[in-house]
Amino acid sequence: MELSRLLDELTLAANRVGIAVRMEAFDPHLSDARNPRGGLCTVLGRRIILVDANASLPDRIATVAAALARVDLESVFLPPIVRATIGAHARGARPPAHAPGEPVRLPARQGKRGKASTLLPLARTKWRDS
Repeated sequence: MELSRLLDELTLAANRVGIAVRMEAFDPHLSDARNPRGGLCTVLGRRIILVDANASLPDRIATVAAALARVDLESVFLPPIVRATIGAHARGARPPAHAPGEPVRLPARQGKRGKASTLLPLARTKWRDS
């Protein structure tokens, strides 16, 4: 499927669940090629996906797909490639934010000395801003 068609299908899926998709030119100081901005937000009680119109086509697709990954789409028919794209961005979503100074719980795993290490100070964790 062509990328422009994929973006159209993602936009159509958002419209089917009552979410408007708006392409707006963002301030270049807020967004750049390395760190595109946008996503799902609520404005005056309406859910909207804001997308940087100046971003590349793959970045615009990623923004819409990541926003739709946070929405229940089980009752909506989506072509398999669209559902797979949304699913790929759901797996890449950031975990919920933690309060400052609160330790992050990691899955227990054995260290070199046989002790389980499950806590990591928040200052040492790094999440990629997406």
